[in-house]
Amino acid sequence: MSFTKEKTKLANILKEVAEIDNYNEESWIKITELATLYSSILNGLYKKKPNVFGNLYKYNIAEIKYNKKMVKESFSDTARQTNFIVYKDSIVESIDSAIEYIVDYI
Repeated sequence: MSFTKEKTKLANILKEVAEIDNYNEESWIKITELATLYSSILNGLYKKKPNVFGNLYKYNIAEIKYNKKMVKESFSDTARQTNFIVYKDSIVESIDSAIEYIVDYI
């Protein structure tokens, strides 16, 4: 079972997320859409190989959602920017892990 298509999609999402640096309305919308797309791809991977992608699906998605919530609940611009970077980094790390799992374990 080859996951080349999913790996390519994840690499493209990773590239787009990496280009986002600062919090603003446009970047917030874009990164949220990319996180949703990543979550959808990971869900598909989890359904095909639950033993391989179970922890990513359960814990990394929860961490991404928590970090998204922290950005929304930030009161100051500085806190929002800091939490936005944490949110972005959690997405990047999770995508990296998913690609690594595809390469190393499948």
